[in-house]
Formats: sequence, structure tokens, C-alpha cells
Amino acid sequence: MGPPLVEGLFYFFKIPMRFVFYLLLLLPFSCFSQNTVGLISLLDGFSIGGYNLIYPENQSTVFLLNECGEIVHTWEDHPDNRPGKTAYLLPNGNLLRSKIDVEKMTEPTIGTGGGGGVIELLTWNNETQWCYVLADEDTRQHHDIHYMENGHVLLIAWERIGFDEMLENGFDSTANMQDSYWPDFIRELNPVTNDTVWEWHAWDHLVQDYDSTRLNFGTVSDHPELIDINYNEYSAGRPDWMHSNAIDYDPVKDQIVLSVRNFNEIWIIDHSTTTGEAAGHTGGNSGKGGDLLFRWGNPKAYKRGATSDRQLFLQHDAQWIDDFVDPDYEFYGHIALYNNFINGNTSLGQVLSPVWDSLSNSYLQTDGLFLPTGFSRTFSHPDTSKNLSGIASSIQIMGDGHVIFCAANQGFLFELTPEDNVVWQYRTPIKLGYPIEQGTILNPGNNVTFQLERYPENFSGLLGKDLSAKGFIELNPNTSFCLFTDVEEIKAENDLNIFPNPAGGYLFIENNKGSVIEITVFNSLGRTMLAPTIISGTEKLDVTKWPDGIYFLKEKNKNKINRFVVSK
Repeated sequence: MGPPLVEGLFYFFKIPMRFVFYLLLLLPFSCFSQNTVGLISLLDGFSIGGYNLIYPENQSTVFLLNECGEIVHTWEDHPDNRPGKTAYLLPNGNLLRSKIDVEKMTEPTIGTGGGGGVIELLTWNNETQWCYVLADEDTRQHHDIHYMENGHVLLIAWERIGFDEMLENGFDSTANMQDSYWPDFIRELNPVTNDTVWEWHAWDHLVQDYDSTRLNFGTVSDHPELIDINYNEYSAGRPDWMHSNAIDYDPVKDQIVLSVRNFNEIWIIDHSTTTGEAAGHTGGNSGKGGDLLFRWGNPKAYKRGATSDRQLFLQHDAQWIDDFVDPDYEFYGHIALYNNFINGNTSLGQVLSPVWDSLSNSYLQTDGLFLPTGFSRTFSHPDTSKNLSGIASSIQIMGDGHVIFCAANQGFLFELTPEDNVVWQYRTPIKLGYPIEQGTILNPGNNVTFQLERYPENFSGLLGKDLSAKGFIELNPNTSFCLFTDVEEIKAENDLNIFPNPAGGYLFIENNKGSVIEITVFNSLGRTMLAPTIISGTEKLDVTKWPDGIYFLKEKNKNKINRFVVSK
């Protein structure tokens, strides 16, 4: 059994039921042809469902896809424009996106990974409602944006700091040869008035222990709320000092979370401040102005640890778990993130659970380090190579714990159930900006997809919209790969009754046909768990020693299959 079959048909919990269960069991396994791009697998009925929004690199279109990988809507743009880097569907059906616009960005600006410069608000019909340009010789929007409940938009941007100002603030020019810095700032915009209503600048919250005659001198390890201007372990030689790549907002605590890649840290700041207070060290709900309320992932960044103490590795997409999530989900309100480059060869989705004390309005620490000491939960594809991406990438948690992954460098998207079973897989069918034919083999970097956003079928922004299939991104698509099969019809035709399902101790297989039936049971890796067995009445099967998971019962000479779950 070759690798394509393992990936497409018998990998744990990945059998594409809509096609394989009902049709392909007629074929010998050796004849099975697996998709290489677009939809790779779908286990309908176990996926949480919904629609997938992607904005692949090296091209200009935002795509909304159904679970089969069919296009249901697009927002097209000038073919020379590029993502900058994110797009989001809003509750009213509008689209918010950031991009690089060749016509609107006319001034010279910093050029480095993640750069955008233009933010647009578009209607469902691709009409521009608002456009904001932030790209000049001193500033540039980059990476992520966030739509707030009040209709405002948060953005991350770089701002240029000259060499003299760097020296004045305690920069050690003997250890770092850079002649300019581009630290990050956050801006909140009102699209109705185009006004800036709030700002926060990292440059206002510095500390240094290099030169006592300069500003910000102090003991770095005593001030985790401040940012060491001379920490550059992962940014040396880069003007992009922080490289923040994700932003999210918590309306309950009125706080903002940033993923600061070059510090290998997650930061939280107080948004309840005024812009003036955000520039200082007092004010706001926590009384600390714009100083960091929380930082986690790399204590060496504030001289409280060594390189070996690092727990974040060029992470992306840090966000509070609160959108499309059941309120009773165990990690509701915690932080999900994509930990990109663990040990240089592993990427994982993880949950971080900061410890908030509502009495003191502060995040708790122990021995000068913010809690917790480790992650609350880790997620991965069973084949960990499917997660690997040293750049970009996203994670989203929905419902009762379904996890939606995007491994950016592979353009590989997949969904896990709360039990960590794979139920949907998709590979972006674009190579260096151009659609490719089904069957094409892609290499890492060919189809970079910065992130995936999944929207439930009942999302308000989709209600009343035309979501009919309008073809595929890929050329020469395999249109029969995702045929919709009515599960209830299959059950009605079945000659077998399997109970209980899930089974914990014994499974009963009841033959209702009136004549003998030969059955075989496979596990999700395609291994035989029950050799061909004749059933004439009711068979009692001991599954107490079987691993928890999905199993498949096949009747001889029948193009149908029965699923059952073992869960103890």
C-alpha cells in the first residue's frame, strides 16, 4: 500500500466518506488515484463544516471555498497587487483585507517580510467602502489587522527610528551595527471618519542597562513590563526589530495581544488607556499605562532566563479563543498560537493560559516569570511533517474544540476533531501565483498561504448570500472526488445493525438480511482488525483492547461501508 493511498484513504480519521465510502470501494485499492491539490480528504459528518477564506501569496484574489474546495465567492483585485497579509469576513458580509497596492503605494518605504501598506473594506460585491494607506518613508502597515465590535480597525505598523534617537535611548552600537530601527506601533482607526482614535508605540516602553548616561537606564531583569532596546538575538541585522505578526482584541478585559516573532514572545497590553496614557507608565484599568501587562515565551528577552528556557519559536497567529467557540469549551478565553519552529524541525498548535487576577487587574508571576510554566494543550496532525512551516501559518479553534490549521509554507490546510482526528485536508492549488492542474506535485514554498479563516455555515455574514459552487481554483479538477452522499440513505440500505456506537467494551453486529454475510473490519490505518468473518445472526465482538478511534466494517462484494467508533 503506497504513500498516496495512506494519505488519502487510510490515514487516521481521514477517509473522504462522500466519495470513497459510497463509490470507490468498488475499485481495487491499487487503482485508487489520490488528489495532490485542492481537496485531499473529507470525512463528512465529523467535520464541523463551514466555509474557508484564504488569501494565497503571489496573487491578488481572496477566495471563499466550501468544504469540497469549490469556489463559492471571490474578491478580485488588480493582478499586480499582493496580500499584506490577511483578510477577514465581517458579520455584515463585508471583507476587510490588507494588501500591497502598486497604484496607491507611491512613496518609498521599508521592504521586508510581511509588509502591507493598504487596508480596504469591501462589500460582498467587491465595491470599496473604505481605503486607508499607511506606507511611506517613515511608516508601513504590516502583517495583521483586526476588526473590533465597535467597527474600528486595529493595525500593526512599523515606524522608522533614526540612529541618533537610537543612541539617545541607550542603543549599544558596538554590539549591533544597524543605523536605523523599525519598531512596531498599533493604531486604532475609525473607518467612518478615517480618524486615528488610539495609538500605542513600543518605543515608549524601553529599558536598557548599557549606558547610564542615556535614557531608559535600569536593571532589565527587574522590569519585565519594559522592552530591552538591545535585545536582538533574533533580529540582528534586520531593521524590522520586533516583527509582530498577529494582533487580537479582548473586549471583556479591554486588552490587546501581540505575537512578537523576533522576541519569541506573546505580549498583552492595556487598551483601556488614553493615547497619552498608552505612551506612559500609569493609567488604564491595570494602572500601568502602555507597559506590558504580560509577556511569555522567551525570558531571555528580559534577562530572566537562557536560550534553553525559550518555549516560543518564531510563533504566529496568537489570538484569544473566543470566536465561533462554545462558551463551555475548556479553553474558552485562553490564547491559541502556531508555534512554528520548535527544535528547527517541528511546528505545533498550542494553547497558552495566562493567569489573570481580577482583584489586582494583573497577570500573575512567580520568581519574576509570568505564569503559566507551560502550555495547556498541544495539537498536531498525526503526521507531524504536515504541520511544519517555519513561516506564517495559522490556527483556529471552533465549536467544542475542532482545530483548523494552515501550514503556510506547504499551503496545507486541515481540520482536527476534539479527539485529534483528521477530518478534512486541503492543499492550496496555486504555484507561485498561478492555478495548477490536479495531479501536480508541489514543493514547500510553491503555494504559501499565510492563514486560513473558517466561518460556520450560520455565520451572519453568509446569510442570504449566493454560496453555490462556481468551479475550482485548480485546473482540470477532479469534480467527482467530493460527491455528496446521504449518510441516512446508506444506513437505510444496510443489512447490518451495529451497536452500541461508540463502543467501549463489546460491539454487536446484527445481520438483518436473512442470509449469511461475510464482513471484514479495518482500523483507520487500513490494518485488518477482524479477518473475514461469516455473520448469520448477531456477532459479539470484544473491542476492549482496541485503541480508541474510528473503524470501518466492509461487507464482501458490497459498495458500502459502516463506520463505528471505539471510545473507552
